[in-house]
Amino acid sequence: MIIIRALILFVCACVLSNGVYANPSSYKRPSAEIAELIQEHSVPKALVNAKGNWMALLAPLDADSTSKPIAQQSLLQSILGVQINPETGLRPEAERYTGVSFKHIDTGALIKANNIPEGHIIQPTWSANGRYLAFILETQAGGYLWVYDIKQRQVKSLSNFPLNGFTTAKPFEWLADSSGLIANIRVNHRSHIVNRSAVQSSENGPLVVDSTAQINPTDAFDAPQQAQFTQLALGQLYKVPLKGREVPIGQPAYFSSFKASPDSTNLLVAMMDIQNLSQMTEEDFDKQHYSVWQIWGMRGAPLYEVYRPQITVSEQERLARPFTDSTVKRVFQWRADKGATLIWAQSDLDSDRESLYSISAPFRRNPRHYADIEGRLSEIIWGDNQLGLMVIDAGNNEKDYYAFSPLTPDRAQVKLNLFEGLSKGESRELVMTKNDIGASVIKVAGGRYIFITGTQKQGETDIPYLARFDARGNLMTPIWESKSPYFEQVVAVLSDDGMQFVTRKESKDNPTNYFSRNLTFDIVEQLTKYPHPYPSMQGIRKEEMRFSAGAGNVIKGDFYLPKSFDPSLGRVPVVVWLNETNEQNNEQVISSPYLFPHLDAVSGVPFVHEGYAVLNIKNMPMLSAQNQGEQFDQQLRASAKAIVDTLVSQGIADKEKIAIGGHGFAATSVLKLLTQTDYFVTGIARSGTYNLTLSPFVFGDGEQSLWVEPSKYLANSPLFSAQNIRSSVLLIHGYQDREAGSYPVQSERMFSALNDLGKTAKLVLLPSSGHVYQDEKDLLHMLYEQQQWLKLHFATLPEIEPSSSAPEHLHFELEAEVEESDLPSPWG
Repeated sequence: MIIIRALILFVCACVLSNGVYANPSSYKRPSAEIAELIQEHSVPKALVNAKGNWMALLAPLDADSTSKPIAQQSLLQSILGVQINPETGLRPEAERYTGVSFKHIDTGALIKANNIPEGHIIQPTWSANGRYLAFILETQAGGYLWVYDIKQRQVKSLSNFPLNGFTTAKPFEWLADSSGLIANIRVNHRSHIVNRSAVQSSENGPLVVDSTAQINPTDAFDAPQQAQFTQLALGQLYKVPLKGREVPIGQPAYFSSFKASPDSTNLLVAMMDIQNLSQMTEEDFDKQHYSVWQIWGMRGAPLYEVYRPQITVSEQERLARPFTDSTVKRVFQWRADKGATLIWAQSDLDSDRESLYSISAPFRRNPRHYADIEGRLSEIIWGDNQLGLMVIDAGNNEKDYYAFSPLTPDRAQVKLNLFEGLSKGESRELVMTKNDIGASVIKVAGGRYIFITGTQKQGETDIPYLARFDARGNLMTPIWESKSPYFEQVVAVLSDDGMQFVTRKESKDNPTNYFSRNLTFDIVEQLTKYPHPYPSMQGIRKEEMRFSAGAGNVIKGDFYLPKSFDPSLGRVPVVVWLNETNEQNNEQVISSPYLFPHLDAVSGVPFVHEGYAVLNIKNMPMLSAQNQGEQFDQQLRASAKAIVDTLVSQGIADKEKIAIGGHGFAATSVLKLLTQTDYFVTGIARSGTYNLTLSPFVFGDGEQSLWVEPSKYLANSPLFSAQNIRSSVLLIHGYQDREAGSYPVQSERMFSALNDLGKTAKLVLLPSSGHVYQDEKDLLHMLYEQQQWLKLHFATLPEIEPSSSAPEHLHFELEAEVEESDLPSPWG
């Protein structure tokens, strides 16, 4: 037997080392109901234009399972805290869309924009006149500026040059008059970046890589990164008209900001002075400490220098000056209610007060005093001639809002209760619009009323609402709120009085769709009719369950029961699935029993179709620098015990047929539980980290690295406790996984250890998948392997009697040892 095992392992090793996989014809598929869930459900995002007549419906990237991400994680680099893809020159955080269609809100007419070339749509933005939608089309070669004309039903490219998305997250903006755009073009777009895959697959000779002899060199802003910075940051501003050719504005520079005046005649630009580039920090870059602010004409002629920070002045210049100017200028903004008037705040370094100054075109006179304020200005949110908002930094990430008149700013500044009294998890947002000259402003009615959208808490349930705020009376008045059993959010306010608006509406059984509401006439019209994405899941019961794990820890999960479940017919097998997302660290997660369930193939949910109950755990703690060691293990064990004991005591689970699964660090938790408990008949572990010594900085560098704390890495590695596993294990891994600490060798070594220890285990490597499985064939085969594995451990299922009364021997009775359980009901 030992010889046979060794031979099998030798053959597997040869296959893996040579990159040979089974013929694609050997791929398997699960049942049709299970396979249905590989089609991710994503409702298009609605973007309503300023006129309120057209709505752009943008299909998210994950709506198309065959679409591959262009901004691959392996290509990303971090420079001064900014994640950037050096090949495309774009940041990865902007949401990507695969397509766009247009819905006319009044008539219901639908236009599908099928003539957009292949690529990802990024940062779609309506023009002020509501006719054009501009966007970045991201391809392998870079990001290019395109625009869709809703009147002509045409899409066209506005520039043949790729955009520079490094120094500014959004490298373009509309002119307020909708005649064109201002764009930051990438100067060094032919970067000659080495193709890593080509180097790795080269057959011309061996691949030789030298050590940099530095600790964490990627975190240091060293000479190579400085060179990369200067290459990526250099840009050229262009005026890109909708009709005619693009025109360069000035000379190339390192632009950290640019903004056109509301009358589209001038530009406010911020240019980084890089003479002391080696001293620049992430904070300097983020807060634009090295930026020189100037006003330019539309041809690039400097008209006025607003501010040059002392940090950009050379040492020779400082020595030549008898005194150092301690004045600091900040928060440079165009007045949105004027053609070309710039406002900024300035003060001495040690002052607690600031003064606001302004200068207007043609920028030949000295700046004029505008207003005095207490504290530090964060921003000004312009409205109309009668109402604007000054936002003052109150410290501790708090902000105070003051109403003022833009015409007489010093006369009265009234503190508003706009964002005060919010409970944890509640939110409020100002409703914005476009004014007569096309500038973005808050929506103001009657010179005193502004509109607020947000969510408020009723218990633990989030309730969306729309309200009107009286800036004179400092009073909030509700207009509308979502009603059960629906979760409905305001997307855009259409009318001046706030009585007509577009909403996004869903419920537990109805998928998300868009609606138009008119409160004045009590009319509701459905704008979209997206069907149920998972027909086979209709009728599946879902409830939220809670488990007390001691020490104040409450584990939450969504519990799915098969259609055939009847407690009088006995217990059913249960799949407990752990998810990596820890909602305790995400305060913005919407909590509502009326949300349409987001389902996918990578959780345990698909197996409810097999007659199993599925518990999808949402907040099980994961291994990290903070969660590790014996205390973390105790918390894991306590959580697992609470889950299993409760499911058994409630008459749901057969304690001999409970499986557990997880992906990534959740898979690590699965293996840790299997080494320390006997609660589960089997485990499914996908793409986990089982030998932490192969990830020597997982708990941090310096004093937390493997070489300083080797015992910590050994103690937290399930591999080194594999001898204690009594359950069977299905290991699955994407063979292209390049995530730190999660290479395929993790599952290979775990399988080897279990095999040599005489344990029951199976290893499946998915040839086309990385850490996140996206290949359709791999996904289907993964589901098939999990389906067959669970059948081995859960067969046979209890038979369902067709008669209305079940035989006495099938009625459930509590065992004596759990009859007196004092565990709280998980149903709340």
